[in-house]
Amino acid sequence: MNKLNIQFFFIILLFQVSFGQENQNSLILKTILETYYKTEKPVYKGRSQLLYLYCNQANNNEELIEAIKEKKLSVTFINEIRTKINTDTVEKDWSNELNTIFETDKNNLKIKINSCLSIEKYQEISTRLHLNNQRLLIISKPLYYSKGAIALVKVVFFRNIEHNNGSILLMEKINENWIIKEQLNPWST
Repeated sequence: MNKLNIQFFFIILLFQVSFGQENQNSLILKTILETYYKTEKPVYKGRSQLLYLYCNQANNNEELIEAIKEKKLSVTFINEIRTKINTDTVEKDWSNELNTIFETDKNNLKIKINSCLSIEKYQEISTRLHLNNQRLLIISKPLYYSKGAIALVKVVFFRNIEHNNGSILLMEKINENWIIKEQLNPWST
């Protein structure tokens, strides 16, 4: 192979890996949204929205390592996750994945979510409406195990008042769907 063919091969491989991960991110996001927006009422004109989605994919931290230590998962899994936590700090958002979900949505997620917000926009809306029952769903970047169909995702519900909560979702891919196997390290304030 000449140098140009090798470069072309790596570009195609990189595209497939990034497209594949984006597709997996959409599937994971869809599972999380369907789970947490299940009981939310559709937002029509005049009805207040109670659950908002944070646009950015939050960066992960060592809290994930602490949560999985008790699960007796393989050392290679823990080391791989630790490496990804330390190296994947590029800011990303959920916009592409959300649009992909909305295109094929059969569960009315679009009229329950509308769009995603920044923290500043969420606080502006909450301050304007003076409601304490509104919350912002913050979802971290999914971390995938390269040797299995397992992913970790941190989910946090933020409110302007002190009643925040969250957990780390241990997710498993079965067939073409991601399911939530367990909620690890749940917390609330």
